[in-house]
Amino acid sequence: MELTWVFARHDDRLVLKRTEREGCPTLVIDNGEVREYRFDDMPALVVFQSDMEQLLVQTGWTLAEFTPDRRSGYDRRGFPRIDNDRRRWWTDAKKQRKLDSVVSRKRPVGSTRSE
Repeated sequence: MELTWVFARHDDRLVLKRTEREGCPTLVIDNGEVREYRFDDMPALVVFQSDMEQLLVQTGWTLAEFTPDRRSGYDRRGFPRIDNDRRRWWTDAKKQRKLDSVVSRKRPVGSTRSE
């Protein structure tokens, strides 16, 4: 299964795709020019990709999309959480983070959200 991360900054887009080429874990990076980086094993690819993602975020890029998104969107809880949503909102794509900012604006005066 190919996993794809799309990062955006202003009008620029950068696509990271995990795949396999000739039996080797491969990271394909596409920003208009496609580059492939092959690794001996998956842990080495994950370390490289994690470092790259950290650099992207530090230089103003945001996660715009991730596929496949296996979440159904259906909330299985019978009663919603009032204050603590345990989802890792900082890893969600940008469209989800917009929803979180709307929710945080509706908090009572004086309440804080620890991040």
